[in-house]
Amino acid sequence: MTTASLRALLSHSIDYAGLFPPAALDLPTTVRNYRRYQALPDNWMLGSFVLPAHQAEAFTTALAETGAHPSHVPVSLLVTPEDMPPAGLHILSVEAKADEPAVVRQLVERWQPTMLFVELNPADEREVMWATLRELGAGAKIRTGGMMPDAFLDLETVVSFILRAADWRVPFKATAGLHHPIRAVHPLTEDTGSPHAAMHGFLNVFLAAAFAWHGMAPDSVERVLGEEEVANFQFDEAGVTWHCQSLTTEQIQTARREFCRSYGSCSFDEPRADLRALGLLS
Repeated sequence: MTTASLRALLSHSIDYAGLFPPAALDLPTTVRNYRRYQALPDNWMLGSFVLPAHQAEAFTTALAETGAHPSHVPVSLLVTPEDMPPAGLHILSVEAKADEPAVVRQLVERWQPTMLFVELNPADEREVMWATLRELGAGAKIRTGGMMPDAFLDLETVVSFILRAADWRVPFKATAGLHHPIRAVHPLTEDTGSPHAAMHGFLNVFLAAAFAWHGMAPDSVERVLGEEEVANFQFDEAGVTWHCQSLTTEQIQTARREFCRSYGSCSFDEPRADLRALGLLS
């Protein structure tokens, strides 16, 4: 049985990014996949459809071919500072890259009241960026991996991002490389001879974030992020326990609502299959 605490941790957590590598599916296939996922018993884990703004018109056409209206599919729209809001889409959030406060302000003004998530350079430690996000009610975004081993951020960098976001009370999204629940070394593609890398687990990221939101010490947050034994995470109806530290289901719900919002994945099947293999998903 899937426990209440795991459902709280992963409810609407997976933003489907099938258009992007390594899946890199075409738009009609990706739209059909999303519509199929919406009808599954596991649809409680499904978040938004990740869509580049320049494909908005083609997306509407592909939806119509499935008999769906744009209101049926929530979108997280990837934009540049030059993009203008398209008409007719059900946009839940907007994601953009920006490295200057003035650009963040421009994006917030253009897209308000839609929630904006700004992909930050993880090496940029300027407080002004976090202060701007906090002031404007915007969120942060972190890219934890990629198609090559050197694209994967180390534990210290991801922990630093999570702790800064928690300190500033800035919500965040994550993307790239979060295919599996628990941190481990995996091949980066299904190709023979694919390079391998230590990939961050989405359970690790969300639990580290939830613990950080509720005041866990930084060194312990890093240990949660680096945990490689799923048995050390004990989920039940009341909450989750990691070694001697715990969060209630209500605390998890608060952290998800106010802090760790979702993560982008090019697969909705792989995370669920892994959770079932671990005995966490019924």
